[in-house]
Amino acid sequence: MSTTITKKLFLRLATMLLLLGPLSLSFAQTQQKRPITDKDIFQFQWIGDPQVSPDGASIVFVRVSVDDKKTGYNTSLWMTPASGGAPIRMTNGKHDTQPRWSPDGKWIAFVRGGEMKDGKPQPGQIALLSLSGGEAATITSVPHGSSHPVWSPDGKRIAFLSDANAEDIEKAKEKHPAEPEHESDVRIITRAVYRMNGAGYLDPKHHQHIWIEEVPASGDTQMKP
Repeated sequence: MSTTITKKLFLRLATMLLLLGPLSLSFAQTQQKRPITDKDIFQFQWIGDPQVSPDGASIVFVRVSVDDKKTGYNTSLWMTPASGGAPIRMTNGKHDTQPRWSPDGKWIAFVRGGEMKDGKPQPGQIALLSLSGGEAATITSVPHGSSHPVWSPDGKRIAFLSDANAEDIEKAKEKHPAEPEHESDVRIITRAVYRMNGAGYLDPKHHQHIWIEEVPASGDTQMKP
C-alpha cells in the first residue's frame, strides 16, 4: 500500500515539475528584460513630414534624433524610393525641416535653422536644394526667420510665413556688425494669455504674414522678398 502511494506522489511531483518548468523559464526571461526609462529617448530616431515627389517616384522626409549633448534634437532631410529601398541623406544641416517639392520635381525648398552667429542660434530661413547635385543654398535673410515654404504652380515664386515687421527690417539695415544690439530680457505682461507650450512667450507686436520671393535662377542668390 505504501509503495502505491509513493508511486502516486512521484507521478504528481513529476507532472508538477513538467508544468512549472516552462513557467519558470518564462519568468526568468521576463526578469531579464527591463522597463523603459526616460534615458532611452536618447536612442530614439523617428521620421516626420513625408512629402511625395510630383512624379510619385520618391519621398523626402525629416529624420529626427537626439543631439550629441542630449539637450535637443537634430533634424535632417532624407529621401527614399516610393517603391521601397534604403533611404539616403540629402542635407548635412543639423536643423533642416519642412521640405517641399518644386512643381517640376527638380528642387526642394526647406527651412534651415540653427545657424550660429555671435554665439546665438539664428532663426530658420528658406533654403533650396537642387536634385541635380550640389550643396543647399539659403535664399532668404528675413529678420525673425522664415518658415512653411509653398511653391507657386509655375515654380517661379515661393510663399512663406514670417512675423518680421517694418521696424525689424529697418533695424537689420542699420545694425552695425561690430556693435551688436543688446536686447533686454525684461518682459512686461499685460495680457491674460501671454505664452504657449512650445511657442514660448507671445509677442503681440509681431504677427505672421505671408511673404513672396522670386526663386533665383541659379539657386544661390538671395532675392528681396
